[in-house]
Amino acid sequence: MTRRVIASAILLGAITLLTALPSAAAGTSGRLRIVEAGGARFPDRAFVLALPEKQQLRAVRVHVLENGASVPNVSVVPVGSAGSGDFGVVLVIDASNSMQGSAIADAMEAARAFAAHRTSKQQLAVVTFNRQSSVLLPFTSDAATIDDALASPPSLAPGTHVYDGVATALTLLRAAKIASGSVVVLSDGADTGSRLSATNAAASARRDHTRIFSVGIHSKSFQGAPLKKLGLASGGDYSEATSTADLARIYNQLGARLAGEYLVRYRSSAGPNVKIRVKIRVDGIPGTGIGGYVTPALPIAKPAPYHRSLAAEIWLSALTMFVVSLGASFLFALGVMLMVRPRRGNLRARMAQFVSLRGVTREDDGARLSERVFVGAERSLEATKWWARFVETLELAEIRFPAVQLLLWTFVGTFFAMWFLAILGGSLLFGLLGLGVPFAVRAMIKRKVERRRAHFAEQLPDNLQVLASALRAGHSLVGALSVVVEDAAEPSRSEFRRVVADEQLGVSLEDALNVVVHRMDNRDLQQVGLVAALQRETGGNMAEVLDRVTETIREKFEIRRIVQTLTAQGRMSRWVVSLLPVILLASISVLNPTYVEPLYKETFGRVLLAIAAIMLVAGSLVIKKIVDIKL
Repeated sequence: MTRRVIASAILLGAITLLTALPSAAAGTSGRLRIVEAGGARFPDRAFVLALPEKQQLRAVRVHVLENGASVPNVSVVPVGSAGSGDFGVVLVIDASNSMQGSAIADAMEAARAFAAHRTSKQQLAVVTFNRQSSVLLPFTSDAATIDDALASPPSLAPGTHVYDGVATALTLLRAAKIASGSVVVLSDGADTGSRLSATNAAASARRDHTRIFSVGIHSKSFQGAPLKKLGLASGGDYSEATSTADLARIYNQLGARLAGEYLVRYRSSAGPNVKIRVKIRVDGIPGTGIGGYVTPALPIAKPAPYHRSLAAEIWLSALTMFVVSLGASFLFALGVMLMVRPRRGNLRARMAQFVSLRGVTREDDGARLSERVFVGAERSLEATKWWARFVETLELAEIRFPAVQLLLWTFVGTFFAMWFLAILGGSLLFGLLGLGVPFAVRAMIKRKVERRRAHFAEQLPDNLQVLASALRAGHSLVGALSVVVEDAAEPSRSEFRRVVADEQLGVSLEDALNVVVHRMDNRDLQQVGLVAALQRETGGNMAEVLDRVTETIREKFEIRRIVQTLTAQGRMSRWVVSLLPVILLASISVLNPTYVEPLYKETFGRVLLAIAAIMLVAGSLVIKKIVDIKL
């Protein structure tokens, strides 16, 4: 008897348990769900509310809580009463070759069944995909247009780019500005080469507050895990169809589910940069929908760290104080000297500058202090070997500025450049770049001299032809040179005038021409001096000899032009190779300063910069030496 009672109790408990399991499952699936909708800017908030079963819902039954605090003035809009921009669905259908036959027909039948649940204002779009994605139907709420688009199956092609199709659907939703967007994607195979992955597609959907409902059809190449991950990670769902005939049931359920959703809107009173937990309850329906978001932070930019301006760095530096003190001391000394020097107010002293007056001596005290300083400095420099060459070079370059003053201002410019670069770069190594000022001045002077000598060399054949013509006309060599002086252009006129003047002062014509040869660095003119010496000693037809010399010089010019043309690429390469590292370093310093910061702020980096600069200059000079061919 006891055994029968125990057996009856066990059997009754098993029956009760088996009866309770479906109820538990129903309770699990029949719960409230909320998903944040797009299109709302804080403090306005919007959530999609999905009920366990379709029913009429009023706003008074809906209660919204943010971090436990009740939110007033909640509006609830069902799909049937929503505007055209509130709800929208994109059907993404696999149009690969694996869907041939009844599969694509059943898929289109399921899509028509899904569209049948659509309300009059709910927008629908259709995207197909194979190796590329195509928009079969853009967003529309017109029933006739939707029926026409779903009436016939799309063209099939190889490839199954599932996630590219999802990306196209998300693009359509963004362009249509749908507040609550959903994507229903159908595929019977694994992805075969999409640009996006399932993770990236789901992340993009979450950013747009879009749910993805993925539906998988069992086939030989079917892989359900990526589709399941895509649906669940985006806040949607995943369903599997054992056959294509089962698609209509799944799409019917999805259509009914999406058609029974509500859009809950309210205005939040939360502060900035706060994590909010949202709970939505509905009277008469068990359970709570849970969601959340983070309120945006106030757009208050952090103040930038204080840095002194360049002007402040310059005026507050110790070097500036030294220069200002030195300048003030110089001005004070100059003022004292001007105060104690003798005055020139005497009438007889002023008249003595123009006529000789007894008892009045004209002294050099009237000269300005600066002139006396410059004259004394020039007298000191005349004792050096290089000073005469420097003065002659300035004369050839046609620089009228006094040599002493040019030297002084070059020194001042070098000092100022070193100081400015040291302040600008924050290191004395950058100040060493200021030592390039004397080299720049020297290069400018040398360029002007070379240009003057080049003009003289180009004019020489024509001048020699005029000289030969004058000799045939009966002029002497000096007379013929005078004719050349009258007809020649600068710089030939001044140089040949120097030859005529030296010859009139008793200098031999060969020596006078040799002086011009040295000044113009022109060996062709040296042949004229040899011809003049031979004509004086042995006689002969000097005009004919000058014609041959002229012809030789012209041929040499032709060869020089050919060489210059052939070496043009080398000269261009020199500048490209020399300037390219400098331009690259400057560009990277502007575009990505942190990348090259160690070169400027660390000692080893500065040493590397100095070595690179030396190697760059040396390489440029070597290339110049190679391509600079003297003829």
